Amino acid sequence: MIKQHTITLLVVLFFTQVGIAQSTGTFTDSRDGQTYKTFSFKNASTDTTVTWMAQNLNYKVQESYAYDDKESNRKELGLLYTWEAAKKACPSGWHLATDREWSMLVTKFGGMDKAGEVLKSVSGWAEDGNGTNSSGFNGHPAGIRRNNLYEVMSVMGFWWTSTPSGQEGKAWGWNFSYGGPGEKPLKTKAFRFPASVSYAESVRCVRD
Repeated sequence: MIKQHTITLLVVLFFTQVGIAQSTGTFTDSRDGQTYKTFSFKNASTDTTVTWMAQNLNYKVQESYAYDDKESNRKELGLLYTWEAAKKACPSGWHLATDREWSMLVTKFGGMDKAGEVLKSVSGWAEDGNGTNSSGFNGHPAGIRRNNLYEVMSVMGFWWTSTPSGQEGKAWGWNFSYGGPGEKPLKTKAFRFPASVSYAESVRCVRD
């Protein structure tokens, strides 16, 4: 008998900005009872609704890590996953976001020069590098784990895609920055980069 996963997705708010219909809701992961915020928007090219988790995944699997190995960091930041772990971690009915889905998200909210600020959370970023979160994505600077070290929490956030980069041992990821010194030229930007699959990064799931 196939175990059924109970999915609860409640649309609780609708609003429109600049002609973009968006909605927010919640999803409860039946595997451990955790509830995640979600946000949805219309993909104009396909006339379908796309739903993302509005929080980093926090489901414990092998090769997933709390930043600095401190369980207290999980509540806000979620877990960091190696690429192989990330591809298996999303609950039934959801999947690790593809590079194409990330590209669509970034394009939807201003493109690579502007989407970073719109997709970032309103708190947690170093040196007033916070975003506006007008997208609803609520991206926190959860840092990265590489070479067995934890780095750049509050300075950068990194997210996996499920898409190989074409370079051996690497897959596409996306990241945002607190901005840097001076005029903070990087604060508003979104970056796409090939990362070693051994690194551990944050995960966002997209509804199938």
